[in-house]
Amino acid sequence: MEPLPYEKRGYLNEPFRLFHLADDRHEEIAYHYHSFHKIIMLLAGRAGYAIEGERYTLQPGDYVLVGRGSIHRPVVERGDFYERVILYISPEYLQELSSEGSSLDTCFRQAQRDFRYVYHAGAGRVRELFTLLEQSQQEEGFGAALLRRALFTQLMVEVNRVSLAGDTVSAAAGDSKIVAILQYLNAHLTEGLSIDQLAERFYISKYHMMRKFKEETGYTIHNYIVSKRLLLARTQIAEGTPVLKAAQLSGFS
Repeated sequence: MEPLPYEKRGYLNEPFRLFHLADDRHEEIAYHYHSFHKIIMLLAGRAGYAIEGERYTLQPGDYVLVGRGSIHRPVVERGDFYERVILYISPEYLQELSSEGSSLDTCFRQAQRDFRYVYHAGAGRVRELFTLLEQSQQEEGFGAALLRRALFTQLMVEVNRVSLAGDTVSAAAGDSKIVAILQYLNAHLTEGLSIDQLAERFYISKYHMMRKFKEETGYTIHNYIVSKRLLLARTQIAEGTPVLKAAQLSGFS
């Protein structure tokens, strides 16, 4: 098996964690994924984001929904100032806060299903709630933890409402054929998949498809399929599925 060109980054031991970062230091970050959900909002400066074969040019107020397992990386030019707030979120905590008919992970599932990752805060309350949540982290005393939980819940309700309203930011770049292939792979991940089958289905030379896929995403089709199946198996094992059963359910023969 080829070595994976991306890795899992970051860790989360608490229900959620918020960072506020601002700098002009350019660090080349390779494609990677997380075992938790993440939201990144650009507050000021210039930045781009690449996620699942699509590339976005972000404007202040834009935020990116990075669901667990989505392969992504920031794209920032050397010397560009980049102020952002980043929120790590435990998928299990989201489920704990959810109610019947109002699952707070809907926004992430929709983003991954429809390849609609970037939204704009606009005149809504998303940016305001990010600020309030950040301020609450400095507070102590009576009800501090309850306040943070309430603000986090408000933020996630608002993010889901914006997502369901469909006010997406269009990708600035990305090959439509490759994006369609990525969508197909994600929808049929547990089924038998081959390079020849994909080339025939999408009416494209398999050699051109493999070259273009690597060019647009940074990884090979084989690595992408294997890594996504491993992520799916990992989730099932964490939920109590036996290892061999999880492997079979994830598409491994």
